[in-house]
Amino acid sequence: MIRVAITEEAFEAIKRTLPFGSVAVEAKVDAKGEPPIWLEPQVVNKLRAKRGPGESYSDVVLRPAERS
Repeated sequence: MIRVAITEEAFEAIKRTLPFGSVAVEAKVDAKGEPPIWLEPQVVNKLRAKRGPGESYSDVVLRPAERS
């Protein structure tokens, strides 16, 4: 598992779409107020591949929601 931090909005979007237990989250937030989550390496690799210049993992997670 790989630890990444995402915005609260992105976390809520992920939480609604994944099966219970498929993402681990820490109770604490980081210095930016973002909750660290633990994802499988293949998920992080997919997110990384979809990021554009200057985009965060949160931007990638939220992009589909912006289109609808």
